[in-house]
Amino acid sequence: MFPLKFLVLAALVAGSGANNDNGLVIKIGAIFFDTEMDLAEAFDAAVEEVNALTTDLKLEPIKHYVTVDDSIVLQDLSCDLIGNGVAAILGPSSKTTSDIVEVLCNMTGIPHLQFDWHPQQSSRERLNHQLSINVAPSELIISTALSDILRSKAFDWKSFTIAYERDTHLARLQHIFAWKQLHKTGIKLQEFQRGDDYRILWKRINNAREKFVLLDCPSDILSDVINASISFNMTGSFNNLFLTNLDTHVSGIDRFYSSKFTVAVAAVRIRSYIPPPVHDEIDVFDNDVDDRFASLSTQLVYDAVVLFYNAVLQLSQHTGFYTPQFSCGRGFWQPGPHLVQQMKQLTPKQIKPPYKTQRLQLTQDGQREDFNLEVYNPIIDRVTHIWNKDFQLVDIDKIRENSTQALKQRRLENKEDFSQKPVRYTVATRVGKPYFSWREEPEGVHYEGNERFEGYAVDLIYKLAEECKFDFNFEPVRDNKYGSYDAATDEWDGIIRQLIDNNAQIGICDLTITQARRSVVDFTVPFMQLGISILSYKQPPPQADIYGFLNPYGVDVWLYVMVAMLITAMALILAGRMDSYEWEPPVLNENNEQERENIWHLHNTMWLVLGSILNQGCDLLPRGLPMRLLTAFWWIFALLISQTYIAKLAAFITSSKMTGNIASLHDLVDQNKVQFGTIRGGATSVYFSESNDTENRMAWNKMLSVKPDAFTKNNEEGVDRVKLSRGTYAFLMETTNLQYYVQRNCELTQIGESFGEKHYGIAVPLNANFRSNLSVGILKLSERGVLYNLRNKWFNANDTVCDNSGSTNDDGQFDMDAVGGLFVVLIVGIFVSFLIGLAEFLWHVHRTALKERVRPMVALKGELNFLIRVWLRRKPLRTYRESRDSTSTGYSSLGQMSSTSSVKKKKKSKKRSE
Repeated sequence: MFPLKFLVLAALVAGSGANNDNGLVIKIGAIFFDTEMDLAEAFDAAVEEVNALTTDLKLEPIKHYVTVDDSIVLQDLSCDLIGNGVAAILGPSSKTTSDIVEVLCNMTGIPHLQFDWHPQQSSRERLNHQLSINVAPSELIISTALSDILRSKAFDWKSFTIAYERDTHLARLQHIFAWKQLHKTGIKLQEFQRGDDYRILWKRINNAREKFVLLDCPSDILSDVINASISFNMTGSFNNLFLTNLDTHVSGIDRFYSSKFTVAVAAVRIRSYIPPPVHDEIDVFDNDVDDRFASLSTQLVYDAVVLFYNAVLQLSQHTGFYTPQFSCGRGFWQPGPHLVQQMKQLTPKQIKPPYKTQRLQLTQDGQREDFNLEVYNPIIDRVTHIWNKDFQLVDIDKIRENSTQALKQRRLENKEDFSQKPVRYTVATRVGKPYFSWREEPEGVHYEGNERFEGYAVDLIYKLAEECKFDFNFEPVRDNKYGSYDAATDEWDGIIRQLIDNNAQIGICDLTITQARRSVVDFTVPFMQLGISILSYKQPPPQADIYGFLNPYGVDVWLYVMVAMLITAMALILAGRMDSYEWEPPVLNENNEQERENIWHLHNTMWLVLGSILNQGCDLLPRGLPMRLLTAFWWIFALLISQTYIAKLAAFITSSKMTGNIASLHDLVDQNKVQFGTIRGGATSVYFSESNDTENRMAWNKMLSVKPDAFTKNNEEGVDRVKLSRGTYAFLMETTNLQYYVQRNCELTQIGESFGEKHYGIAVPLNANFRSNLSVGILKLSERGVLYNLRNKWFNANDTVCDNSGSTNDDGQFDMDAVGGLFVVLIVGIFVSFLIGLAEFLWHVHRTALKERVRPMVALKGELNFLIRVWLRRKPLRTYRESRDSTSTGYSSLGQMSSTSSVKKKKKSKKRSE
């Protein structure tokens, strides 16, 4: 019995190769492509490190290389390794499309070690690959991690472009595709291929106005791809680049470190294991960096070897373990499944030496779902966040590490993170008072930089910069336009174009928030609310015309009326003399002869004609039929002339009181005398062109039909056009600008109330993460009254003084300018009447002096003395008396004489009649 046991033991020892003095030797095979020499070196280094741990177990590496992906070659190499007694096969990488190695290992019981991504297997496929394990992170979990990162507050990408190399594994992006739709407001795809002209890729991205790019491409061409983006201005402060390749840190991208390369770059990588510091002379003074395991693939090759070594070390201590000794397809290694199960059960704490990557723990399916993912800036190699499937994305500052890399930290202290530096914004604006204008330079003074400008927008940006802690440079746009869309060219212009092209990060002026602009840029909360109103020329008040009451009839009409009056008077005289009824009954004259008198002489007929035309009565009335007929026709003529005059006079007075008949947009649209327009392509023109209101559409159509063009380039041109037109052109503009120009131009005025509520806001690029910061700053300035003070400073402060003395309120009352002429006519009539009366008085005195044969002065004195005694109502025949008792005035008991002489005269006349 004893010899049998000895023979069995000897056979086991001989078969296992453990008959040497150095312990157990286990062969491990590896298959690499001939382009993966770095992986082969990492494999050798890993075997060397584990063999140095103990003499109880040694690994013997056997390597094979392939040049092409051929399943027959792989089968032959695998069988050769199995025939050489390997206890595991590492590789090949995922460059192969065949699973022949996995199938052979599963058939022979040889564990199969994988170190990179292979296509995800179904449940049925896993039955044929039960002895395969993969130390590479699961693509499904990587996809989850990338989606979590982009959704986090630190990133918050709303829309972006995915640029991917054709052969890249898009399975790592499946959760991102499920998160966002393939749309211009979600995800846009741009494919390229190794060796292409990468400038074409970035040109397409730049033409799409994209500033958020997820780049998924191999690390060996990553630098070339990014370098092609520089010529398209895709590396500015507000560009964002997310690199998904886990080997970005070895791509050489850090060569772009420069103050001009300020794009916000973020990349991910599997977090390496950081051993605790070993304070010995080598740790302190040796600055050599071990780059044998720099890439993720080399680290995973190392981890696979270490995992296999520790599993064999654990399993070899159990009874029944032996090394495989059979050819391909002619046996099954029984310890193989146990060895695979042992590798699945090992935890990182049980592993010596430690893994190169953290948290390597396999699932029962042989997959790795637990790992830490670093989010870092590859330009300066600075970690910002850590991702873990249990805790998602965590800021690095909140994580306490067990150890620090002091040497590495010292190397990074001298590097400045340009992407995290306080950004100096480029502020795009346009010249237009009072928002932005060039500052006048006093003699001997020269301004530089932002000091060259002044205005409401300039002060607002200064206040916001102080509140939100940022720097800025003003850049007026070349075309001096706000930003409008041209459907023919599918392009924007002005400030909006600068923001889209990433040439500026802030756009400010009197820029109205519209839906079209919001589709290509974002806006902050409004900093000013306004409307639209009509700017018109203020007609000067009409000069005072005291003879305006004569305006209803022209000079020729007045002449014809006077001629008609004279002719009618003459006609009345002639008709009255012909008509026997118009003669008075006969009376005796001084010679006792009967005679008849006719009252229709020039004085009476002119009085009748004048009284008729003035709508006044007359005590002289005709009796004969011809005279009455003639008078009736004159009255008809006089009635029509006077009433027409009165009606026309009322119309003239009313029209003179009116300052204009345009009081609203409705009035402006309903007339054709005054043309009107607005800024071409501005928000006001968009308001009318896109409005569904009938009146607004009519206004827009009238503006389009105006010749010459009703539209202007800017507000200044519109204001000048209103002033030069002198009432034949009106300009539609925002109320704030309108009030600014009205206060500074006395010849301008606002017509009607404002309409079409609008808002001014600060424009920023789409998805700009600093927009909310600016909005908060605007709200704070508004709450503190800063915006109110700025508005008063630039809109209400005015040194222009207008002379409003000529302007009157239309309250329905007439002033002296309207009726002064009537007083002039009255005064002239009174003066002329007194002149005629004085002439008649003097003529009467002269006749009296001649008739009574007295001296003219005596007669004049007598008449004057009676004239000034206004209380006397009776006048004597003679107001004088020449006698010895006569006074110097020619009066002697005038009152008594007058009464006595009149009595005597009456008595004498009675006696004669008897």
